[in-house]
Amino acid sequence: MLFGYLTLLALTAVWGLTFPMVQNALRDATPTAFVAARFALAALLFPLMAWPRVFRITRSMAFQGLWLGFLVWGGYTLQTYGLTCTTAARSGFLTGTLVPMTPLFSWLLFRDRISLRIWLAALLAFAGTFAMSRPDAGGLNLGDVLTLFCAACYALQIVFVSRWVKSSNEVQLVWLQLVVTAVLAFLFFPVQAQRFELTSQLAIALAVTAIFGSALGLWAQLRYQPLISATAAAIIYACEPIFAGLAAWWIQAEEPPQATLIGAALIVCGMLLSSLRTQTKPAIT
Repeated sequence: MLFGYLTLLALTAVWGLTFPMVQNALRDATPTAFVAARFALAALLFPLMAWPRVFRITRSMAFQGLWLGFLVWGGYTLQTYGLTCTTAARSGFLTGTLVPMTPLFSWLLFRDRISLRIWLAALLAFAGTFAMSRPDAGGLNLGDVLTLFCAACYALQIVFVSRWVKSSNEVQLVWLQLVVTAVLAFLFFPVQAQRFELTSQLAIALAVTAIFGSALGLWAQLRYQPLISATAAAIIYACEPIFAGLAAWWIQAEEPPQATLIGAALIVCGMLLSSLRTQTKPAIT
């Protein structure tokens, strides 16, 4: 049990650390090229961890993996493009709006019960987004908007993962998500000119995000999250934007304005409030 807690907390820290790393890596690669390389590497490495079970795929698994992979591709692509226009700290906090978004989508899609507490949590999160959109916080730029759509993709992925993933298919669905995300990223290449210069900075970012953030990250989430309560897991994942902000201030020396800090605090409060006694699984960034 303790190992599960520590593993998920370490995973959350890794995800937070990747925000400034990815932003720096985008100096050497376009967002689509980076996502394609990251998930192609992860898809190639993951079968080494789960051979040969990873290839025992049924028709239902293929359908579920395709849909989940599409959502993961949408989330990571929008997030990566967003990082070209906004700061790593803002991206981390705005991505965190997925926590209160998740029960909202669960209600819209499956009519799951949603309490007043969840509505208040969503209100706090979106109030935080509004605070960040003020001129003295830098305004709500294109990168912020893309990141909010990224959070929506992640929230939808969480909703479907909570209904589909079980011990008999977790390995296959992890690998299918990695493969589908990589393939969609490569198919997106003709949309714009691609650039990929394999510098040491880009290589380190690819290694960390592909191995720890994607291959091991997705597997650890699906493997250890069921061992603890949904409430505990949600609170752990709510720490991701905090790690992202700390990493950005440490690696990039970002000093956010006061309005941004106020908005971030409101978003964190919304995430924590929505985590209390929720039955929805939190998830991946």
